[in-house]
Amino acid sequence: MSSFPLVTVVIPAFNAEAYIGEAIASIQCQTLESWELIVVDDGSSDQTRSVARHAAGGDPRVRIIRFDRNQGISTASNAGFDAARGEFIARLDADDRALPHRLAAQVNAFRECDRLAVAGSHARVFGDVPDGIAHCAMGDGNIKARLLDGANTISGGTLMVRRAFVRKHHVRFDDRSASAEDLDYLTSVMAAGGKLANVDQVLTEHRSHRGSFTNSRTDIAEPWLQTARRRLLSLWYPSLDPSDIDLVLAPFLSVYPGSTDAMLTIVRAIDRFVAARARDLGQDVSIVQEIVIDRLEKMLGIYIDNKLLDASHVQAMRYLVSPRTASAFDALEL
Repeated sequence: MSSFPLVTVVIPAFNAEAYIGEAIASIQCQTLESWELIVVDDGSSDQTRSVARHAAGGDPRVRIIRFDRNQGISTASNAGFDAARGEFIARLDADDRALPHRLAAQVNAFRECDRLAVAGSHARVFGDVPDGIAHCAMGDGNIKARLLDGANTISGGTLMVRRAFVRKHHVRFDDRSASAEDLDYLTSVMAAGGKLANVDQVLTEHRSHRGSFTNSRTDIAEPWLQTARRRLLSLWYPSLDPSDIDLVLAPFLSVYPGSTDAMLTIVRAIDRFVAARARDLGQDVSIVQEIVIDRLEKMLGIYIDNKLLDASHVQAMRYLVSPRTASAFDALEL
């Protein structure tokens, strides 16, 4: 019998003393018993390491790696993944909890599909928001397409990967990335030919709180999310000019250019995007286009609300573009 665990769980943790004990306990309560847990203390200035040691309670399956200074979630995740010995590697956020059957359910998904490289799941959201279920996309083509939206794909806190695949293809978290590192990681898996899936079950509990990075550092999150999107479109549409890719992504920003001419330039770039031939990496192209068109429709509505577009502008734009792009104008109220 192999002395190696079936699953390695990696928890990157920074100043997580309030929650790390619950995260560790949730792994110790797994129905699947063949696991090891690596907590990567990313240079915490609080008592994360001592709380983690106390929570482990001498369990030899729990290891702690400590950085002398904070290096970011990507570097911490890579350190844990590099040290992993399991056939599968799962990531859990330090402020989340894995439900008891999480590891078993995800391993079963890998056993059922030899081509599967990454599996996630739905999550229950709790904390300073009303409790609810964060449902993720189902199906490889759907998940890959929705990487462009950056939501409801495979959450980094529900991630499990096949270690042999990610090591063979040198898939790693981008150490330069301060946010959206999970989307970039999934993009690397996709580029290497890996299949993505979500288990159609709630397997993780995601804690929402003001101190979380997602809630507290939107100023950092948006630029890195745009960087991840830019990489996606560059992979899918290598024939598109980089300046066109930036224009296609303009409707994904929270602040738009403030002129009618800028809007027209964006509409024309999106029309070229719609007409371009996509490289097939398993993504559902129709969903990719739907996401962009939906964002364009929202942007057009805001321009109209702010009197930057009127009926004559809309009519002229519709005349210049293909029916697919023009569909963004259909629901507008003029």
